[in-house]
Amino acid sequence: MNEQTSAREEWRRGWPAVLAAMVGMSFYSVITYSLSTFIGPLEDEFRWSRTALSSGLTIFAGIAMLGGPFIGAALDKVGTRWITIVGMALSGCAFAAFSLLSGSMAQWIALYVIYGICALSIKSTVWSTGISTIFTRSRSMALAVMLSGSAIGQTLAPIIAHRLITAFGWREAYIWLGLGWAGVALALLVPFYFDVRSRKTERAAQTAPVVLPGLAIPDALRDSRVIRIALANLLLATVGSGVSVHLVRIVSENGIVMDSAVEIAATAGMAGLIGKLGVGWLLDRVQGSVIPFCGFATGAVGHFLMIGWFSGWVPLMLGAMCIGFASGAGLQISAYLVSRYAGLKNYGAIYGTISSMMMAGTAAGPMIAGSVHDITGSYDMLEMIAAPVVLVAALLFVGLGPYPDFARADDSKVFE
Repeated sequence: MNEQTSAREEWRRGWPAVLAAMVGMSFYSVITYSLSTFIGPLEDEFRWSRTALSSGLTIFAGIAMLGGPFIGAALDKVGTRWITIVGMALSGCAFAAFSLLSGSMAQWIALYVIYGICALSIKSTVWSTGISTIFTRSRSMALAVMLSGSAIGQTLAPIIAHRLITAFGWREAYIWLGLGWAGVALALLVPFYFDVRSRKTERAAQTAPVVLPGLAIPDALRDSRVIRIALANLLLATVGSGVSVHLVRIVSENGIVMDSAVEIAATAGMAGLIGKLGVGWLLDRVQGSVIPFCGFATGAVGHFLMIGWFSGWVPLMLGAMCIGFASGAGLQISAYLVSRYAGLKNYGAIYGTISSMMMAGTAAGPMIAGSVHDITGSYDMLEMIAAPVVLVAALLFVGLGPYPDFARADDSKVFE
């Protein structure tokens, strides 16, 4: 696609791929946002501590952290289409396999290892890489819609899991979530999901290799702007994952009944959707630090409201929504800014490395949150720490400067 391609034309050609990627991204988030609903039944049946239950996501995040750069490099070479299709099928089966839990902690760990390996192929790096190659003028909005999948998962996963558990039990809930949700994603990916490289290969419309502009990997690793984006995401991911995984319990332990706690936690997902789409629309139109700073700093307000110093459901709902907004906006901001400050030449490897840092925080966050609760008997200390940490992350976006003007590759033949 060339520079003259309009945003409307990009959407006419690319919306099916964005839709399929959005549903795929939503399934990737189910493992995280459904756990808080499964915690109660698993605690009752197996007598596991919350630290132990949180360890699964730590393993999952650790695998994503270690595998991120490698999957990113693979994406830059072969594209994303078949990686996502095969990965979605395997991930759905691996998620459903949690229904076989017998009470063995070794089995819990093994299932998370298997799922984590399969899910490397459907993480945000994969979808962001593919969508970034087919959008230029409206890239931020396309990424926002795609990444809205995580907000959809954050909104629906706790509600659907709670209702499935109530109606059928936790084992059947794992099966329905795994095979059902991944099945819908596959039904969209196979006919609709194509990136630049798969379009070239399947249409055989050109013989020249696809060349995209951007930084070499060593240059990106030395670029202060890329480093600051990575550090901000590490901080946000660490506190954000810990709070998100335990959000239903944080709300319920502030005097809210479980059904209402699930609904309040779900508002974080809806706010995340607003954060992604709103910030996505703005970033296509406005450069500068204000939008990234405000997007992250909103989370600090949310963590403050969740400390427990305020009574009633209103501050808890506002806090959940602020946290969800920041989480949604943060992922959108980072995916887009990396594509602008580092370019697309090695986007998969660069964003994959940043994603690995995020997953390092995601790996530590749930266990830290669980440990804080086990030690103190509440989540108040967790939120007292989270608020200033997220504010520091927001400040890292101040003064990043204008986007680099990379030499453009001639990709006008991609859609011919």
